[in-house]
Formats: sequence, structure tokens, C-alpha cells
Amino acid sequence: MPDRAVVGVTVEAEGAARDDAYREAARLAGQVDAAVAGRRAATDRVGGGSLVVHPKTRWRKGESVRTGWRAARTSVVEVVDFAVLGDLLAELAAAGAAVVGPTWQLDPTNPVHGDVRTLAATDARRRADAYAAALGLQVTGVAWVAEPGLRQGPDTLGFTPMAARMAVAGGPAADDVIDVTPAEMTVDAEVDVAFTFAAV
Repeated sequence: MPDRAVVGVTVEAEGAARDDAYREAARLAGQVDAAVAGRRAATDRVGGGSLVVHPKTRWRKGESVRTGWRAARTSVVEVVDFAVLGDLLAELAAAGAAVVGPTWQLDPTNPVHGDVRTLAATDARRRADAYAAALGLQVTGVAWVAEPGLRQGPDTLGFTPMAARMAVAGGPAADDVIDVTPAEMTVDAEVDVAFTFAAV
């Protein structure tokens, strides 16, 4: 199961004048920040971008004409307490934000990464033993070990740090429904191993 839910939170406002758009977006951003602050114990990291103001234009008679201003800010909130995730999303929406997510993630420190790396290495040795036996050989050692694509050269020895890949099982939720049920994740790992062999 995932360790965290990542949620994108965007506030937008428009105005005839640049200051009007900025003030309204800042007001909405303040409401969003207050909602997140109220759930601080449930969050791990909150990344906020700057409030940006752009002119709003439209094409008229062969030229771009400014019709107003648009201000926006996008934040990323990482939630680790799923029990309050639904309430937080509702509070963010009530604060005037557009919410994208959640996207489920597994922490790099989760022990399952080590488990799948061990399984990958064990499988590599099992296959080597099977090939050696079929050829009348025996495995005598390991020349090198690396994650696929990370081996630096023919003389590389030792272990290269390996990162497990993750994929969320199942399809996306319907557009009009925010699914806050943690989705099971599949974690896999691959390893390239060069073994040494000798005649039996």
C-alpha cells in the first residue's frame, strides 16, 4: 500500500486590473494555506509556487488585445495520514481551489524496495545455476552487479545502487469523483549480473 498521497492544488482569479487579479488570487491562496495548516499533522511536505499574474488576451482584427488579467498559484501537498485526506480535499475545494489527484506514492525508504531487490538478485542466481547445470558448469563467483542501464564499463565491480520502479494498479477514477481510497501498488526491480563459471 502507498505511503503518501500527492495532491496538486491550484487557485486562479481574474480581474480587469492586474492588482485586482492578484488580490483575489492571494485571498484564495490564503484560504488554501489555512486549510493545509489546519491539517499540518497529516502532511509531510507542502511545495508552493509563486503567485503569477499574466495578461489575458484575445485575438481581434489581426492583433492580440488585452482583455484583463489572470493570476494563479499551484501548490503540491503530500498527505501521509489518509484518514483525513477526504476532509482535506473537501476543505481545499471549499477554499476555492482546483484539486488534482491524489497520486499515490511509495517512499524510497519503504522496506518493500529491499524485498524486491533481494528477490531479483535471488532469481538471477537461480537462473545462473540452472544455465550452468545445463552446460555442465558451475557458478564460481560474481564479476559485477548493476541495475539495467547503469553499468559504467567492462571493468565495473561491486554494486550499483538500485531503484525500484512503481506502477499503480488499476485505472483512473471517473472525472467527477475524487477517489481517496489508497490504491495498491506494484513494485518491481531488475538487476544485471555477470557470473563467472568453471567446468565441473
